Amino acid sequence: MRARVAALSMLLMLIVSTASAGCLGLVMQREVMESMREEPVVINKEESHLWDVTFDSDSLSSEAIQYTNETQIAFDDTVSKLTITFRAQFPYSSILEEVVPNGTNEYRYVQVRVWEPGVKAAGGDPYWEVRATQDYPLERFEFSDLVNGLWLVEIDARGYGWDSPIDQASFHDHFDMTVTITKPCVHFAEVHETGECTDLSVLQNR
Repeated sequence: MRARVAALSMLLMLIVSTASAGCLGLVMQREVMESMREEPVVINKEESHLWDVTFDSDSLSSEAIQYTNETQIAFDDTVSKLTITFRAQFPYSSILEEVVPNGTNEYRYVQVRVWEPGVKAAGGDPYWEVRATQDYPLERFEFSDLVNGLWLVEIDARGYGWDSPIDQASFHDHFDMTVTITKPCVHFAEVHETGECTDLSVLQNR
């Protein structure tokens, strides 16, 4: 009921302001329109980078498949959180390690390093790193107090994949990882569709 009364009141004000002469009418119209605008809403937006790699080789006698990747991710002063998830699967690796100790680590592994800006070139240590040579269950890592600049995600991995005539004997080495940064984003109801927004860092630079 109150909403209907408010809407009728605004409509009446618009009619009166339209009928009013000169600047007074324009001022009244502007005040009415301003009162109808929704306040911008700041939301936390997640920007994710995904790596999902499954190895596939011709046979067990083939050389291990090599995978490398370097990806730069821009951090500005609005980034509040860095989240990393990581998982690796190396079927039968524990059994093979018992037969040939450390023999498969050179051919089946995933090594990931995340570098802060300029640290790698300066000979420093990675901000975060992991190396898996056997099954590594899904794990989540969160970080804050992050420096601005271009961060580097560096991946070096090798693995096998084989489709056997006997399904139970088939296997494929696999790993997946996400790197997600969280930053504020502003939603303007008059401009954006539902779910859309503009990064706060973009608005600050205008």
